[in-house]
Amino acid sequence: MKKILKVLSVLIVALSLVACSNNVPTDSSEKVLTIGYDRDAELLDTIKTAWYSDALIYIHDRLVTRDYDFSYQPGLAKSWETSDDGITWRFVLRDDVTFHDGSEFTSEDVKWTLDTILDPETGSPFMGDLASIKSVEIIDDYTIDIILNYPFPNLLFNLSTTASGIHPANAYETYGDDYGKRVIIGSGPYKFEGWVSGDRTVLVRNEDYAWGPDWMENQGPALIDKIIMKVLPEENSRIMELEVGGIQILRNVPEIYVDQLNENDEVSIYQEPATKLGYLAYATDKEPFNDIKVRQALNHAINKEDVIQFVFTGMGEVAHGYLPPALSDEYLQESVDLAYDFNPQKAKDLLTEAGYPDGLTLSLSADNSSKMSKLAEIVQVQLKEVGIETEIRLYDSSSYADFLRQGEQELFINEYSWPNADIIDWFLLSERIPYPNHSKWNDPTTDEMIMDAAQSSSWEERAQGYKEVQEYLIEQAVWVPIYIPMNTIAARAEVTNFKYHPWMLQYNDGFDIDIE
Repeated sequence: MKKILKVLSVLIVALSLVACSNNVPTDSSEKVLTIGYDRDAELLDTIKTAWYSDALIYIHDRLVTRDYDFSYQPGLAKSWETSDDGITWRFVLRDDVTFHDGSEFTSEDVKWTLDTILDPETGSPFMGDLASIKSVEIIDDYTIDIILNYPFPNLLFNLSTTASGIHPANAYETYGDDYGKRVIIGSGPYKFEGWVSGDRTVLVRNEDYAWGPDWMENQGPALIDKIIMKVLPEENSRIMELEVGGIQILRNVPEIYVDQLNENDEVSIYQEPATKLGYLAYATDKEPFNDIKVRQALNHAINKEDVIQFVFTGMGEVAHGYLPPALSDEYLQESVDLAYDFNPQKAKDLLTEAGYPDGLTLSLSADNSSKMSKLAEIVQVQLKEVGIETEIRLYDSSSYADFLRQGEQELFINEYSWPNADIIDWFLLSERIPYPNHSKWNDPTTDEMIMDAAQSSSWEERAQGYKEVQEYLIEQAVWVPIYIPMNTIAARAEVTNFKYHPWMLQYNDGFDIDIE
């Protein structure tokens, strides 16, 4: 009898989970798109968070947008022009936009948003990215001037990112501590409905939306009524939910599941080169990683080709430097020639020269996804071949972020996703220690080179400056760049009018759901 009751209990729980995962709407005519994610938001406030949930892309509009060719296009700003000295940027704003709370969008909202990011008391992780801004001046209700401290050709990129989503003025004063948790106000194509931490974020269509950018097919209200962003930390669960229809779209599909999904007639796979890079890093502020010979030894110890084959089933590229080749303007082509070759004997020799003839014993940390777990295991085996013993420590995604913030790491594996060279600033400027500069790389030369590049008078000079930064970082062996993955997205057949975007899917641009 106990066994029968136990079986019945398991069946009831399983059926409940299936019912919940399918997210069947009360109104059968309601079009609901459910997307699977491996991690949840930390805070739904673009100003204060360092982890930008996809939800924020659709809640907030930005001054500048990026089209399907990744070119800069108008958004909330209809147009802009720059003074001859590159110091003053004038933005002319749309006059037909309203926020989700019904208030009218004006210059005051732009000024409040940018000023709040730049206020040190706010503690915005994005503050450094806007450090070039001296002031934001209102010319009239729909015209602003952004005055810079120095020429900064990357301003358009920064104003196009999720972090620059525009909020209504005085949102913090109006909504208090609830803002970013229970209340989020933007002017985007979707409104915030609710967030259950660790489970899901729910967005509903903004019926009043009529100001989509010109490059979109659909500039009015989205066709999909509701978006549910479902948190499914376990990879097998995400794949299963996709195959049975519990979710309709899965971004960042693990490579080991691509063949399986390709055999499913109800699922389509979309792949493009990613603006991502995975690497092995180390706390450079402590022994033995403060010795360049140890860092060089680690670079020579890793067989990246084997990693691509065994972890990514051949779907990916070897990373030679610190940026992915997809960033064609800024990528250092010479990285291939400058990179450290796989040479275990050279690694052993360097360790001996550094004073470690008998090798080292270290911890190796990573998140507990199947990809990173496999990568950690291969790295562990390869390091052992050169005399470095490691103890693997795995964390769930949120715990891993907390662990890196605390600064207890020795060796650790990380991956970034960002379409601009300023990701180097994010992870390697000394002012970003201890977070997000997890490597604790505190080097005046790096700081100076990055700032010189960032403050160049033209985009071309800036790109050249970042190439010089990359060359220097390779020389200093600050990381062990390992791989560049493919950007792999899976969508079920009921998702119609799918459009691939190089950075983020634009669900309001004609995406639809067949509910028949």
